[in-house]
Amino acid sequence: MPESSPRRPGGTPRPTPSTDGIATPELIASLLADGDDDLAAWAIGQALEERPRAVVFDRLVRSAMELVGSRWAAGQWTISQEHLASVALMGALARIRPGDPAETRIGPVAVLVAPEGEQHVAGLACLAQILEERGWRVENLGANVPADDLRTFVNSRTVDLIALSIGTRERLPALERAIDALRGSEPAGSHLPIMVGGLGTLGIESEIAGADLVSSVLADAEPFVGSVEGSLGSRAGG
Repeated sequence: MPESSPRRPGGTPRPTPSTDGIATPELIASLLADGDDDLAAWAIGQALEERPRAVVFDRLVRSAMELVGSRWAAGQWTISQEHLASVALMGALARIRPGDPAETRIGPVAVLVAPEGEQHVAGLACLAQILEERGWRVENLGANVPADDLRTFVNSRTVDLIALSIGTRERLPALERAIDALRGSEPAGSHLPIMVGGLGTLGIESEIAGADLVSSVLADAEPFVGSVEGSLGSRAGG
């Protein structure tokens, strides 16, 4: 890292970045498990200077959180460290959010949600930033939203895109209820674009009906979002 990078509390040694100057998943995982969201945000921000946001989130942030999970599962890190890493990640993501205030955006509206019982929302926070960078207005409902509540919320406003995320395949029934509720309330002749992601979709993509895109890779979301923008007359900023 450059010498201008922030020091960790107490002057403890910093993990080493990759030789090309871009932070590694190991670096980010270590910082997050220490609760150092400030330095984690700095390191992710450095990577964003070299790579697109979706690539950094897929290859760096997601891989870092997979490391956190695997080290907890192996007994190397405690559940407290795993929880601390999740909280620190949200803090770090808040620091690197695209600069324009959401209230100034006049582009299409996306609703992001984790279905009932699902508590993992870091992927939604990452997707929100990708959309915001393209000029979208994002309404992120977060974790544990029942299907009926989601349907009522969406029907009460103009929405151009829905994104749902599950962290484990155990949440597939709740995801299916959410999709069914949305599709069942669509006016005749209309079609609301729905995308589904999250690690819980891996290996069961073909089992998820009613969605226009199913992928755990954020880079796959961008061309889909672009197609939605095109169908809306390119109201989103590029």
